[in-house]
Amino acid sequence: MKSVIDKRPSDSEYTALRPFGPTIIKMRIPDNVQEILWAAFDKSDTAYDYNQHLAGNIKREFELTQETLGTQGSAMFVDMLGDGGSRLYKESIAQTWINLKDTLTTEHIQMIEPQLEQMYLTVAIQSAWGNISVAGDFNPAHSHSEKISGVGYLKLPDNIEQEWQQEDHEPSVGMLSFIDGRQQAMVSANIRIKPQVGDIYFFPAWLLHSVAPFRSTGERWSFSFNISVENMNSDIILTDDQKFELQEIQNAKD
Repeated sequence: MKSVIDKRPSDSEYTALRPFGPTIIKMRIPDNVQEILWAAFDKSDTAYDYNQHLAGNIKREFELTQETLGTQGSAMFVDMLGDGGSRLYKESIAQTWINLKDTLTTEHIQMIEPQLEQMYLTVAIQSAWGNISVAGDFNPAHSHSEKISGVGYLKLPDNIEQEWQQEDHEPSVGMLSFIDGRQQAMVSANIRIKPQVGDIYFFPAWLLHSVAPFRSTGERWSFSFNISVENMNSDIILTDDQKFELQEIQNAKD
């Protein structure tokens, strides 16, 4: 699935997680989009087998396209991914801005802040696929090549909650793990997330992640995707006149 939409971050509810630096966005899949995806999973046997393109050891992986989702369903799916992707992009830029702000002059701030407020993004869905997992299936630690990746959950195995409760230390069964790689004192290098139906996560594509196997009967339905995001107004880019003005200010201070 390759779709491009222009997107300003919406006012929809979300949670920004920063367990160790990189921002992870958690949102809810709208009920009507869940229904569209369930229908696509029900007829997944007729969809293109996507397994050869992926790293995991998963029972069935199939491409999500306009054909599998339907024209209207595809548009709603793309809009949801565009919303989350633009939100992650804006949150990441905002966090960088917060970190830089104390080091900038008032003149810098006055020039750059309006550009942040006028951010207008183009979000391109590069690929999307469904995952049908059974007991023993797993995804090894891996990353993706695009700017943003993500995963959403539609169905969980029958007794997965009991499995979680029975684990007596370092619970990980069936969980999604993010790995930042900096194992140091007072630094969390690994965060585990317990999947819940209706949750969707957006994260930087370079961030290592894995999925542990489960033992319960039944299937887990999830979908994954890669998207690219470009800021059409600016990436905190100054015009030549603004750069000249800032240089004049800096020269006067020196």
